[in-house]
Amino acid sequence: MLTTALRVLKPADRLRDQAQALAGYLGAGDTLLDVGCGTGRLSLYLRDMYGADPMGIDVKDFRQVEIPFRRFDGTSIPFPDNTFDHVVVSEVLHHSHDPMALIAECHRVARRRIIVFEDVPDGRFGRALLLLHVEAFARYYRYPFRPARVGAHRAALEWLGERATQVARIPQPPEWLTVYPRVLLVYDV
Repeated sequence: MLTTALRVLKPADRLRDQAQALAGYLGAGDTLLDVGCGTGRLSLYLRDMYGADPMGIDVKDFRQVEIPFRRFDGTSIPFPDNTFDHVVVSEVLHHSHDPMALIAECHRVARRRIIVFEDVPDGRFGRALLLLHVEAFARYYRYPFRPARVGAHRAALEWLGERATQVARIPQPPEWLTVYPRVLLVYDV
């Protein structure tokens, strides 16, 4: 159990695990937008494992690997409607300064699916941990915007769920950490 929890704290391992969780959702040649791509490792894994054609966007260039990349303002995605087969939002929505606008943009540019890895804690302790995490992240990375209130990302996910034809909700490891659950949400649009 502890080994699984520690993998979450190692970005390369966590992102590889996320990529593996997407088996069956992505195929060779599928276009993919990685929103808030960070280091670019998730896009790289998805390209190497499934043959996806990734594009990363983020508010700053944090890439550690070579993937196609564009900067954006954190809400307005700089691509036309229905540009990508899949849009991936991995551990990003809770950091957004406007989660509703961002998820609406994801919906606009996605043709088939929006894939979201997200922290969804309930209760005071879990929400306090999320707030601490978001604030520390914003300071450490000098995020250029003030993050939205804790929980705003949940309203954005509810909005997206109302517009999806199907939603899969898959718990992510460590599943025993119920105070701070992580989930994979797959929205068919």
